Amino acid sequence: MSSAAIHNRGALHSAFYHARTLFLFTSDQLLDTVFPGTVFGTLAAISGPVLRLPHQDILTVFQRLPVVWFWLWLIILQFCLHNQRHTESVDEDAINKPWRPIPSKRIDQEQAKYLLMATYFVTGIVSYYLSVLPIFVAWSVLATGYNDFGGGDYSGIVRNLFCGAFFSCSFGGALSIALGPHSMSYAAWQWTFLVTLGIITTTIQTQEFRDEIGDKARGRRTIPIEMGRKPALVTVIATVAFWSVYAPLGFLASGWKAGLMSVAIGGWLVAIALSAMGGHDPRRDRKMYKVWCLWICACCGLPAMAGAFP
Repeated sequence: MSSAAIHNRGALHSAFYHARTLFLFTSDQLLDTVFPGTVFGTLAAISGPVLRLPHQDILTVFQRLPVVWFWLWLIILQFCLHNQRHTESVDEDAINKPWRPIPSKRIDQEQAKYLLMATYFVTGIVSYYLSVLPIFVAWSVLATGYNDFGGGDYSGIVRNLFCGAFFSCSFGGALSIALGPHSMSYAAWQWTFLVTLGIITTTIQTQEFRDEIGDKARGRRTIPIEMGRKPALVTVIATVAFWSVYAPLGFLASGWKAGLMSVAIGGWLVAIALSAMGGHDPRRDRKMYKVWCLWICACCGLPAMAGAFP
């Protein structure tokens, strides 16, 4: 093998290695933020009159989907670097998620700091180009308060409110980008806040059950730790059941067919939460988290479903 071929092979291996490192920083958040945010922005943009938005060709909106996904991934990478570079987070991840880049020694904390600075620069430029710079600034302020000043560590309720605010930024930005040259309507903002400050804020504790051991070791206060496992699961059951029905039939005032998916997946999530009353089971808690992500995606698609089944 020639020296040039060896060099190219080494460069390719290095590129794949660093790409995997970036993926590992954001892998969990692909499931609970990037994918649902992409669904939210894209399907809301094609819902037209349901959210008092201009009619757009579906193909035109879908052509913006990769840009929506990329912007969401950039801001999530920024958040994950903020979150995972601190010593307390590294110690927690060594218990809950030892495969993450810093505890697995793929990158050290100092390198993560420089990568964070580069991510700020790139994401700021991209956000400016996509006309969502104010949303990026709000996101960055929240990320600093949450990660660098412990905003999400001392109260489960405050932690949920922070998460709702984060999702307001990410989902609002995703819809703004998906709309292209068109502006967000008042109804679109109402829907964004219902999903983020309503649905997500009151149910996001569903994902905390899988991290109970690491959260307790760190001293972080979450809804399951503050309330206890069973009362916290009751909040999941009650809120998921309510939003599964109210969002399509009450807020959007759509036909029952539009809410079939959210009700069906919501029912599945409630059934898992009921079975979780029996005690901590890592596999079941992880499954509950994944089904919650799927349910959020179903809720995000409700305006498009309401347009299809008025």
